Amino acid sequence: MINVNDFDFDILKNSNLQTVTTRTKDNQYIEYYNAPFAFDIETSSFYEGDNKRACMYIFMFALNGNYVYGRTWEDFDFTLNKLKEVLQLNEYRRIIIYIHNLGYEFQFLIGHERFKDVFARNARHPIKCTMNECFELKCSLMLSGMSLAKTAEDLTSVKIQKLTGDLNYKLLRTWKTTLTKEELGYCEHDVKILHYFILEEMAKNDNDITKIPLTKTGYVRKYCQNYIKKNTYYPKYREKIKKIAPVDKDLFCLLHKSFMGGYTHANYMYVGMVLENVASIDFTSSYPSVMIRKKYPMQPFTKIHIKDLKDFRYCIKNYPCVFEVELTNVIAKKCNHILSRSKCSVCDNAVVDNGRIVSADRVFTYFTDIDFKDFEQFYSYEHLSIGKFYASSYGYLPKQIIECALKFYNDKTTLKGVKGKEVEYLVGKGMLNSLFGMCVTNPVNDDIIFNGKEWSTEKKDITEALQENYIKNKKQVLVYQWGVWITAWARHELFKGILEIDEDVIYCDTDSIKFLNYENYKNWINEYNKNCIDEINTALSYYEIDLNLAKPKTIKGAEKPLGVWDFEGIYTKFKTLGAKRYAYEQNGKFNITVSGLNKKCAVPYIVATLQPFEFFDNEMYIPKEYTGKNTLTYINDPYKIIVKDYQGNYAEVAENSYIHMEEQDYNMSLSEQFIYYLMCGTNFGGGAKEHTLFEKSQELATNFWECDFNEK
Repeated sequence: MINVNDFDFDILKNSNLQTVTTRTKDNQYIEYYNAPFAFDIETSSFYEGDNKRACMYIFMFALNGNYVYGRTWEDFDFTLNKLKEVLQLNEYRRIIIYIHNLGYEFQFLIGHERFKDVFARNARHPIKCTMNECFELKCSLMLSGMSLAKTAEDLTSVKIQKLTGDLNYKLLRTWKTTLTKEELGYCEHDVKILHYFILEEMAKNDNDITKIPLTKTGYVRKYCQNYIKKNTYYPKYREKIKKIAPVDKDLFCLLHKSFMGGYTHANYMYVGMVLENVASIDFTSSYPSVMIRKKYPMQPFTKIHIKDLKDFRYCIKNYPCVFEVELTNVIAKKCNHILSRSKCSVCDNAVVDNGRIVSADRVFTYFTDIDFKDFEQFYSYEHLSIGKFYASSYGYLPKQIIECALKFYNDKTTLKGVKGKEVEYLVGKGMLNSLFGMCVTNPVNDDIIFNGKEWSTEKKDITEALQENYIKNKKQVLVYQWGVWITAWARHELFKGILEIDEDVIYCDTDSIKFLNYENYKNWINEYNKNCIDEINTALSYYEIDLNLAKPKTIKGAEKPLGVWDFEGIYTKFKTLGAKRYAYEQNGKFNITVSGLNKKCAVPYIVATLQPFEFFDNEMYIPKEYTGKNTLTYINDPYKIIVKDYQGNYAEVAENSYIHMEEQDYNMSLSEQFIYYLMCGTNFGGGAKEHTLFEKSQELATNFWECDFNEK
C-alpha cells in the first residue's frame, strides 16, 4: 500500500479505463468509469475530560487495483483533487466508490466535503450519495447484507479473509502515530476485500458497475421483474397489479397494522430452567414454501359491512380478510401465548408474558382471517366487535413468481459444494434469502432528509405514495398484501407444531421449535411433512410445473423437499430466558444466542466461569471487553485539541463531525413485569395489572365500531 503523496496517479489515466453512460430521471447523461473503487477509514475514540472525541488517523483507497493510504484530511483532499484532475471528473463524469457501512464514514466526511442527493431509508444510514459533484458513494454493506469478514468468506474469485488481531482499537492513534507493517496490512486488506467484491458484483451485472443494485433485495427484484416480462404478456400483468393494488389509504393502513413478522417466544413454564435432551426442528425455507403452496388475495379488496356473527364466520372461512376487532375478557387457553401486546392499540388491564398477552379485559387489534383463526386456537374471549372489514378472493400467486422461488431454492440446494458453481450457488442462496424482503417492502416509506449537517424525516402523503408505487411505477410486480399473508401463513404453519407439541414446547423462533420428548412427535412430524409435500404438489400441478423442482437433490443425491420439518438434532442441555435469549450444549460445546451479544466474544467468558448454565441467568453481567457490543455517539460539534497517542507522540487533531465509539458491557435483565408474571401470573387471570395504552381508548371504542355482537 502506497502513501498518496508517493503514488503516481497517472497510472489510472494510462490503464485504459472504460466508461459506461446512464441516463438520469431528468434525462441527463452521466458517464461513469467502469472500474472498482473503494474507501475505508480507521479511527480512534477517546475522552477529553468528560467530552467524547474521535479522530481519523488513516484512510485507504482501492483505485482499480491500486491501494493507497493517507493520514490526514489534507491528504484526503489531495487525493480527491488528483482523481478529479487525472480522470477529468465533473458533474457528468464520475466514479463510484463503495464503502462498507457508509453511514460511519459519512459522519466523518460531512465535516469536510459537500454532499447532495443523499438517499437513505433511516437517518444516519445513507445508502448512496454524491460527494463534491463527481464522487458517488455507495454502501457495500447494503449490497452484501453481511459483515466485511463474511463478505470476504463468500468471495469466489479469490481466497481472502478479513484480518483480525493486527489492529488494537483500544490504543489511541493519531496521524502522527507510527503504524507497523502488520497494521498497514490490516488496513489495506479491508479495501482489497471490497475491490474483489465489487469485481464479482460487476461480473453478475454484465460487467457494468452502473447495473449493480443498491441493495441485496434489488437483485431478486430485478430478476423477478425480468423473468415476468419474458414469460408473460407484461402489460396485462401490470393491469392486474394496478387492479388489486391497495391504493385506498384506509385499506393500506389496515394491512400495515395487520402485518407481523415471525413468532419468537419462550414457554414461560420453562424460562430459567436447565433442560436436558431438547430437540430442535426447523422448516426448510419457510417463507418460500408458503409462497408456493398457499393462496393469497388475488382480487381487489372490497369494504364489507358485517351484519352479524354468521356473516363474519362465513367471510373469514371463505375469503382473505383484514379487519379491526375489539375483544373483551381475553384469556389464554394454552401455555404458549401468541397475541403480541405491541399490535394492540388498546390493551386494558393486561397480564403480559414477555410481550405476549395472557389475559386482558379488553383489546383492540388488527387481524387477517388466518391470524384470527390462529388466535381462537390459543385464546377464549367473551365479546367481539368488528370495525373496518375488507375481503378479497383467494388464489395462488402468479406462476412466474412461484417459478422464481423454485429456481432460487434449486440453485441453493443443487449447487452447494459443486466445484465451479460457487458463484451460482451464492447468487441462488442470496436470492432465496432476499425473496421475502422484496415481498414486504413498504411502499410508503418516509423521506429521510439530510440538509448538509442534520437529519430529519418528512412524512409522505400515503395516497400519493401508493399511486406512485403501484399505478405509475411500471416495474412494480408485487402488491403489499402478499407480503402480509406470507408471514401470516408462515406463523400458521409454525402454530400447527406448537399446538401439537403444546406443553413440551420450550422455545420458538420464526421457523423453528425447541421441545422435549422428540420421540412422541416423530409420527406427527412425518405426517405433517407428507401433507406439506402434497400441498406443494397440488399447487405446482395447478400451474403444470414439474413437481421435482420442489424436491431438488444435493450434491450427494439426497432429496431436500421444500417446506418440511427438518430435524436439527438434540441439545444435551438447553436454557432460555425469553425471546432471543437462550443457551445450549450440543456435541459437548456450550453456545448462546442472545440479541445484541456477540457469541464469539461472550461464550469464552461464560465458559470460563466453569458453570455456564448457572451463570447464564437474570442479571448475568459480562464486562465490555467480552460483549462485542459498541455504543456509537454521533457528534456534529467541531473541536481542535492537542492529544498524546499511546506511543507518546503529541499531535494536533481536529474533526468537524465524528462518531465516538466505545465498548459496552452487557447486563441480562428480565423486565420486572415479566419476573412478576413468572412468579405470580401463572393462573392466567392473575398477575400484574396494566393500565390502558391510550387515555382516549374509550372515545375510540365509542366512535369506531360498525357492528357489535357477543360470542360465548
